[in-house]
Amino acid sequence: MGIYVVDVAAEDWAEGEVRGPLAAALREELARRGLGGFTPPARGVRGADRPGRPWWATPFGRRARVKGLGAATAFEEKVNRPYDAFEALCRDRPDGQRCHDALLDWELLIPVDFDGVLVLPVPAELDGGPARVRSAHRAAEAGRELAAALDLPDAVPRDGGNLALTNWFSGPAVREAAGRWPGAWVEQPDAAYFTALYLGAAEHALRRGCPIAYG
Repeated sequence: MGIYVVDVAAEDWAEGEVRGPLAAALREELARRGLGGFTPPARGVRGADRPGRPWWATPFGRRARVKGLGAATAFEEKVNRPYDAFEALCRDRPDGQRCHDALLDWELLIPVDFDGVLVLPVPAELDGGPARVRSAHRAAEAGRELAAALDLPDAVPRDGGNLALTNWFSGPAVREAAGRWPGAWVEQPDAAYFTALYLGAAEHALRRGCPIAYG
């Protein structure tokens, strides 16, 4: 049990008591703003990956070596750490409020390029308030800035499959990586975890063309 950051596949998007109205309200708002729309891929359909510039084209820190990341067709990571260090890291940036909002002030992250927040007249979860929707493009930009500031190595998973990051941080791999790639990320493990989580979620949304939500 717990709270997870997850992708939303086509079969989940326009159905149900919450997601159906949410999808309809989002389509209407995107059309009103002239932002077009998107159709999430079905779960597990690898061919739905978006063509063009590789999703990993901007690597963590200064290291360009990417070892097989980006192959996952689903995203799921657990929110199981304190947020304090991550929020402080966001707010300590020169554009701290923008960074914080891009990464944390949303209930739905979508692969559509826009500034600011879309506030919909329907909730993103049962008994929730108006859904706040932000662009995965902005979240990815903010996440890459934090990853560079932490000198986060490529060894830290950011889209390696369900719970890849959660399991990595709770196992021996994190200690081995800390020995090989020292840096600010070692002293701030909670901030490093959430940086990789939200950057991975945003890049997954862009690579796959799907929404990201809490579940």
